[in-house]
Amino acid sequence: MFSSEVTMAHELQQRYDTMWHEAAPALARGDVACDAQLAAGNDPRRGLTLIARPGPGLASSFDAMLDTLAAIDPHQYRHPVADMHVTVLSLFTATVDYGPELARADQYRAAVAEAVRGTPPFTIDFIGVTASRGAVVAQGFPRDDTLALLRERLRGELHARGLDGSLDGRYKLVTAHSTLLRFVRPLAEPARFTQALESLRTGALGSMHVAALELVQNDWYMSSATLQRLGSYPLGLSASSLWSTQ
Repeated sequence: MFSSEVTMAHELQQRYDTMWHEAAPALARGDVACDAQLAAGNDPRRGLTLIARPGPGLASSFDAMLDTLAAIDPHQYRHPVADMHVTVLSLFTATVDYGPELARADQYRAAVAEAVRGTPPFTIDFIGVTASRGAVVAQGFPRDDTLALLRERLRGELHARGLDGSLDGRYKLVTAHSTLLRFVRPLAEPARFTQALESLRTGALGSMHVAALELVQNDWYMSSATLQRLGSYPLGLSASSLWSTQ
């Protein structure tokens, strides 16, 4: 690794560790943030997101890890394999008032096509998990700065088109995590569940080789039942070679 890549991995690990150290005591005493909307079903919110999908091997590894947690508490929400993803950038965060933004879908497509142009394929290694009071995520570590540079290009293209009104509204995305489990009810065995997470903190889960990205209309949870693909963008191609599907 080059020194810049080592620094980037170290900074990401610090972020994941901070999440864990803040969440673990709360989880151990059963203080979880249950997602009421997910428990109720039929999420009415919609957004636009550029995502990458794990390959079958990595998705299977994620699912096996979820089996371990489900053996302790089977009543939490585990993301189905079909919904697993890494968010490259949320172009606008899922909201109930999505009509005006979706009306500009063509402008969003143009921004993505320009930002993606010439971006090479990249790889994200997943090592261990971390958690918040609301979710469990797999820790992703890009091997180089391709993802970070792509995110900055996307932000620039969105800003140039006046499409950045809600960009980074919750927080500026810098990690490469994949959310795999969300809490929808109190933990059945808080201490045991937290100990299981602790044991999963450092294990290698696999790698995601990203050769194409998807632009999707999605609910908050990236549920395949409501998701609509608006475009597909192979990496390493010129702008004239990029193609989109309606």
